[in-house]
Amino acid sequence: MKRFYKTVSTSLTADGYAILLDGKKILTPMKADCIAPTKSLADHMMQEWAIQKDDIVTETMPVTQMMMTVIDRITPNRSAFQLQILDYLDTDMICYFADDPQAYAEQQKEKWTPFLNWNKNHFGIAVEITTGLTPIKQPEQTHKIIAQHIEKMNDLEFATLYLLTMELGSLFMALAFIGGDFTPEQTFEAALAEDLLKDEIYLADQYGISPDQERKRKILKSELENARLFLSLL
Repeated sequence: MKRFYKTVSTSLTADGYAILLDGKKILTPMKADCIAPTKSLADHMMQEWAIQKDDIVTETMPVTQMMMTVIDRITPNRSAFQLQILDYLDTDMICYFADDPQAYAEQQKEKWTPFLNWNKNHFGIAVEITTGLTPIKQPEQTHKIIAQHIEKMNDLEFATLYLLTMELGSLFMALAFIGGDFTPEQTFEAALAEDLLKDEIYLADQYGISPDQERKRKILKSELENARLFLSLL
């Protein structure tokens, strides 16, 4: 899309801050007002619009995209999305450790245990883990406490949690990333613990990885960095 505006500004409204292009409010794809609840969010969104050149490149506007996703998709469907991510508790990736080969098991233990321990300590819950693909079920109290915590999140926090859970395959990891002090790099390494070990074994630094793997890793890194940025503006 070609840039169609000259000026970008913000305006305080009853619900938050509107971003104005040539004095007109921006709208979401579903034609809702795109209102930011905090000035920090609004200022960052304003900057994203201001730096666009001849063409509008949406990939360079992660905060604007996130706000529009929250307004159009997450808020109207939050109950369904909450049920969806709570299903991850019994299938959470970081609760299923490899039992063989030993190098994989050790790598998973090193990278995943800090995220599991954060959840145990922060929420005061028990977390069941297993090896292989033996199905597990987390304690009923664990389900209850996590559900209550998620219910208390505002829509912006919940949207970040939902999107990270989908991207990481782990609700526990997403919760720890949002609530703890885990960096995007730590979380990236934990999410790809097995793949990164394979890189070492097969000398990926020397021979490279497939273009598809490289693309997926770039997306994950970007998603984590954007999530941390978004959370810092709330």
